[in-house]
Amino acid sequence: MFYIKWLLRISAWLLVLIAIAWFGVRFSLWLQSAEPMAQRSDKETRSNVHWLQQDKPLIYNFSPSRTYNLRVLSNAIFAQQVAFDKPINYAIEYTLFDQNNVELTSKVYHHASKLALDADQQQVKQIIENKAALSVSSGQSFYISSEQLTHASRIALRVIPEDPALKGVVVRLHAKTPTDTEDMNRAWLKLPVEWRERTIAYHTIGVNAITTQEIHNAVTFDWLKLAPQGVPDIDFKADTLYETLPYHVLTYDFGAQQLDLDSFYTDNRLSASFRVYEQGDITARIIGNSDDVSITWYDLKQQQAPKSLSFSKLALANTYRFSDVAPGLIVITSATSVQSSWFLADSTPVSPLHSYYYQVDESLSAHYLVTPNSDVNLQFRGAPNSHVSVSLYDKDKQLITTHTIQLKGEHALFDRIITPDTLRNITTDAERFYLRIPQGSAFLSIHSKHAIGVKLQSREQQFHYQVALCNTLCQIDSSIFTEVGAWFSQQAENDFSFTEQQRLLNVRLFESPPETDIEQTYYYGTDLTAILPRSNTALVKSEPKYFQPAEPPKDFHFSAITSLKDIILPEASLLAKSRLVIISDTPPFYSEYPLEQLSQNVKITSQAMNAQLYTNLGSHREWAKQRLFRLKKGTPLTLRFSERPESVVIKTYLDKAQSDPVTINTSLQGILSTQVTDEYTILQKRYALIDANKDSGFLLHPAQTTLFSYPSMTVPINNDLKVLEKLTIQAEQDIWISVLEETTEQQKQAKWWLYETN
Repeated sequence: MFYIKWLLRISAWLLVLIAIAWFGVRFSLWLQSAEPMAQRSDKETRSNVHWLQQDKPLIYNFSPSRTYNLRVLSNAIFAQQVAFDKPINYAIEYTLFDQNNVELTSKVYHHASKLALDADQQQVKQIIENKAALSVSSGQSFYISSEQLTHASRIALRVIPEDPALKGVVVRLHAKTPTDTEDMNRAWLKLPVEWRERTIAYHTIGVNAITTQEIHNAVTFDWLKLAPQGVPDIDFKADTLYETLPYHVLTYDFGAQQLDLDSFYTDNRLSASFRVYEQGDITARIIGNSDDVSITWYDLKQQQAPKSLSFSKLALANTYRFSDVAPGLIVITSATSVQSSWFLADSTPVSPLHSYYYQVDESLSAHYLVTPNSDVNLQFRGAPNSHVSVSLYDKDKQLITTHTIQLKGEHALFDRIITPDTLRNITTDAERFYLRIPQGSAFLSIHSKHAIGVKLQSREQQFHYQVALCNTLCQIDSSIFTEVGAWFSQQAENDFSFTEQQRLLNVRLFESPPETDIEQTYYYGTDLTAILPRSNTALVKSEPKYFQPAEPPKDFHFSAITSLKDIILPEASLLAKSRLVIISDTPPFYSEYPLEQLSQNVKITSQAMNAQLYTNLGSHREWAKQRLFRLKKGTPLTLRFSERPESVVIKTYLDKAQSDPVTINTSLQGILSTQVTDEYTILQKRYALIDANKDSGFLLHPAQTTLFSYPSMTVPINNDLKVLEKLTIQAEQDIWISVLEETTEQQKQAKWWLYETN
C-alpha cells in the first residue's frame, strides 16, 4: 500500500511537471512570435490601436466644449514585405455628427504611405496581430480644426483602400483639450517623467529646448486619447502597435492629385537641376511625355558652352540613359507637367534639397536670440515691393536700431513650395541680406505687414571656414579634408508658435545655371619682388569663359605649334618682339630665342626636334608668360592696398607632386559696414586645393620645367568691406604663387614682370 501511494504521488508530480513544461514551451513560442522586427529601445512604447473597416465605421464621442482639435493618426499594415520606396495609397473618410446624430459634414482625406524600415529613425516598428508581427508603414496624420467642430460631438471614421498590397489601416484618435491647472510650472513638474516626455514628443518640441512659453503651452493643452464606442471584437477590433517616441508623423492630403515627393517636378513654369560630380552614365525615370523634356548640361566654371544631352530609352518602362555625362550642372525643363527621378553612375538616387522658412505677417513675427561679434544671413521670399523690418534689442528688450528692407520679389524659376497636398506652388527667389550684430544686442525681431517667408542663419565673425576647390567638381573625403560651412540655420525663439499655427513653408531648392554676365574687368599681376626675393618665370595656360569676347593678344601671350614650319614670320616692326620657347625632355629643358635668329641659328632647329614649341604669334594664344614667386611654408605674405580692387586672384603652383591637398589660409582686414548689405565678406578662410594639373604650366628654367598647377582662388572684395587695408596669405607647403588684382580700369602699359625678354 505504501508503494502504491508513493507511485501515485510520483505520477501526479510528473503530470504537473509535464504540464508546466508544455505551457512553458507554448509561452516561449508566443513570446518569440511577438518579438519586434528591430531591436527594442528604451524609448519604445506600446499603443492600443483600432482597425478601420470599409463598411462599418468607427464612431468616437467627444466633448464639443472642451475639444479644440482632433488628430487622426493612422498606419497602413502590410501582410507581406513590399518595396520600401513604393507608396501605398489609402484614404480615410470622416463624418461629423451633432449631439442629435444629425450629419454635419463628410470629407475624405488621402494618404500615401511607405513601409517603415527598421533603420528609419523614430518610426513605427511593428504591430502584433494574433501573436504574429506585421509590417507597418510610416505614420500618417491629419487634423480636424476647431472651425469644423463647432457643433459636432461625434465622428465616424471609415477606410477607403486604394491598393491591393494593403492589408488594413489602424488608427488612434486624439482630442486637444484644455488642462485645468492654476500653476502651470508646478503642474508640469508634478507630471510623471514618462508623461512629460510623451507630451513633449506629441507637441514636437525638442527635449533640450523647452522654454517657459512652451511648457505653458504643453501643460495648458493635452492630447486626450479617445476610445471608439461599441463592443470590442464586434463593433471594432483592437490591436497592439509598437512605436518609438518622438513620433514624427507625416501629414499629406493628396486629394484628387498626387505627386511623388521624392521626384523632380517640372512644367512650363518650373525647372529643376542637380550636380554631377563624377563622369559616367546617369539614368532617369520619367513620368510624363518624354518628348516635352529637355536636358541641358552646364559647365559651372563656364569654360565650355551649355549643351543639350541626348538620351536613349531602356527596356524598363519610363527609364532612360544619358551616356558619359561630364561633371557639371544638369538642368531639366519641360513644356508639360513631368515627374522625374535621377540616378547617378553608381545607381545612387539624386535626392532633392529642401529648406524651411517661417511665414511672418502682421499677426506673427519671428524672434531670435543673437550674440555680439556674430553675423546673420537673412533670407526673404516675398511679393514685389514688400517691406521687412529687422529690429535689434538689448538684453532688457530696449530697441537699439531698426533696418528696413524692400524686396524685389522676382518669381523663382527653380525653387518651389511643397504644399501639404504635395503640389508645387510658385514662390519668389530668395533675397539674401547680411547684418553684423553690434555690441549690446541680445534679441533680433523680423516683422512685416506682408506675408513673407523668413530664414535666418548665423555665424561667429571669426568662425573657422574651410572649403575645397577642384578643377571641375568634387566631393572630398572627410579623412582628406573636412569642409566647414560658413552659415548655420538658427531656430526662432517662438518656433512653437509657427509650428502650432502651421506657418512653416517647406521650400524645395534647386541651383540655377551660372549667368553669362560680360563684365569689362582687367587682371594685373602684383609685383612681389620686394617681399619674396626668389622668383621664376613660367608659361601658364589660361582658359577664359566661353562667352567672353576675345581680346587682342599681348606680347606675353603664346600659342602652341607642332613644328618650326608652322611659323610665319611677321613684318619687321613685330619681329623684334617675337619669341620662340622650346620645352624639351632633355637638358636644357627650356630654351628661348628671338625669331630673328631662326634662319641664322642651326642650334634652334636641332633643339626643336621632338620638343614642345610655343611662339607669341597668331590670334589664338592660350598660354601666358607670368612671373611666379616662391612662398615658403608658414611665411605670411601681407599685401597692402592703396586702391580697392574688385577681387584678388591667387594662383598656386608646385614644382613636384604630392598626395595631400595644398592648403592656404587667407585673412582680410579693413573697415566693415554696420548696415544691412546684400554681400558679405568672410574674413578668415582656409582653402584645400585638389586636382593638380601637370599639363597646364611649365617653369621656364633650364634645369627644371615641371610645374603642377592647382585651382585658382578668388577672394572677392564685397560691398560690406568699406575700406580694404590688407590681405594676408599663408601656405602650409612651399609653393609658387602669382597674385592678380581685378580692376575695372585698364592700365596704359603692361607691367614688366608679365613679360620679360630674357
